[in-house]
Amino acid sequence: MSRYSAFKKADEILSQRRFDSSKNFDARFSKALENEEFKKNFVEYKRLSLQNISSHNKDTQLEIKKYSKNLLDIINKNGIDLNVYSTCSKCRDTGYINGEICDCKMDIIKSQLFNESHLPSFVISSFSDNKLDKIDAKQASKMQDIYKDCKRWADNIDDAKKRVIYLMGSVGVGKTTLALSIANEVVSSLHSVYYATAFDFAKLVIDKQFNRLVDEDNYYNMLDSDLLIIDDLGTEGQNSIAIENLFAIIDNRINNNKKTIICTNLSLEQFAKRYGERSLSRLTSKEYAYVPSYILGDDLRKFKC
Repeated sequence: MSRYSAFKKADEILSQRRFDSSKNFDARFSKALENEEFKKNFVEYKRLSLQNISSHNKDTQLEIKKYSKNLLDIINKNGIDLNVYSTCSKCRDTGYINGEICDCKMDIIKSQLFNESHLPSFVISSFSDNKLDKIDAKQASKMQDIYKDCKRWADNIDDAKKRVIYLMGSVGVGKTTLALSIANEVVSSLHSVYYATAFDFAKLVIDKQFNRLVDEDNYYNMLDSDLLIIDDLGTEGQNSIAIENLFAIIDNRINNNKKTIICTNLSLEQFAKRYGERSLSRLTSKEYAYVPSYILGDDLRKFKC
């Protein structure tokens, strides 16, 4: 889902909320008109209000005030509820406060972006959850430095010169957790994210190639996302179509200033052997790629960090 689509969906949701609120009010107002005393005073109040538009007569205005007070007394005496209820009391479901996006609309947009991101269903990490300074893991110090670099990158994703982050390391050292922390930060700044394991990515590409896609939106969401995360590169199997398309897509994203994160257990040497020196050179160029050295250390999952 693109940012535009998420904003559009948020507007649709807020519009529906306003419609429901209006419909609910209309139903309660119709019920109020069943009270003859209320109906009689309201008819007079409305007639005088219309008359006042053209005449601005002081006597008419005094009469309007009298019927307005009568209506309030009838409402209070009979417990008539004519309040206008909104899901958000701050913006009244308009989505804006003094021209600024309301928190309620921000939450809807983020929810839409998360829902379409295919991020893992387990709790998404954030940079604030980082406990690396409190654990005795071999790679803790190095990972802390990488986290700082990636936090700066995520905070400035639109202007970041580095378009690819290439995270290499053995199982459990924290690559995916870091990628998810970046994803959380990016979505929080209302950017779109698409997450796929290398296996799922390869399947999506192959299904597209052979017209087997059930939902083409997945494929185009992947292509157009502000941030694409490919996890476990090297586990997708040796399929030439998938591999060729993988690097064509990443190359296209680099050229269009779209950002990509690749997590892999492969070292640079293993990558070159599997995918070729040319792909390695393109993907790890210092001009537009951030490539920390291979991360060795403990399985951070046992530290619950």
